[in-house]
Amino acid sequence: MSNIIDINDKKQRFFDFMRPIIIDENARILKLREKLLAARENNNDKTFVAHIAKTYTVDWHSENGNWDKLLERVDTIALELPLAQSAAESAWGQSRFAQEGNNFFGQWCYTEDCGIIPKKRDKGTRHEVASFKSVNDSVRSYMKTINTGRVYVQLRKIRSENRAAGKKPDAIAQAGGLIKYSQRREAYVKEIRSMIRYNQKLMLGE
Repeated sequence: MSNIIDINDKKQRFFDFMRPIIIDENARILKLREKLLAARENNNDKTFVAHIAKTYTVDWHSENGNWDKLLERVDTIALELPLAQSAAESAWGQSRFAQEGNNFFGQWCYTEDCGIIPKKRDKGTRHEVASFKSVNDSVRSYMKTINTGRVYVQLRKIRSENRAAGKKPDAIAQAGGLIKYSQRREAYVKEIRSMIRYNQKLMLGE
């Protein structure tokens, strides 16, 4: 029984550490989204809109731009999803990359000295595991990757349809769009979904 208590305490401390950082980044994104919606409604703040479109890699050549694509990208991520992924990718904050580089999501980078060289990097490969100045920066980078990466189009579509239906963010559904986050593909999605289902109350602080 004591081992179970210790494990749950470890999980709770991890989630309590990560939760406010993720909530803050989601709040920042939501504020951007609300400002974009106001700009579309009032047909103003065009310089701001063009800047955000560039940041989120959305072509914005015309006056009307591509609002559907932009708003599909500038949106929050269900809280439990980054909590589960950060736990899985960082071994509950104990991995070398989390400890030395504040990398809680396994993000890679491809320029020399951009991060930490993996000890088991395959011969001929040049990737490094990205380093960040803070955990906040790691969370922000992760969310931008999810919100802009081509391989996460399905996740964004699921999220957009969920929002259009007036439903709450659904981490289990969004996890289905992570099929290319890991080389493990379906097994990774299954693991993340299992982590969410098993730990959801701890994740939400209930």
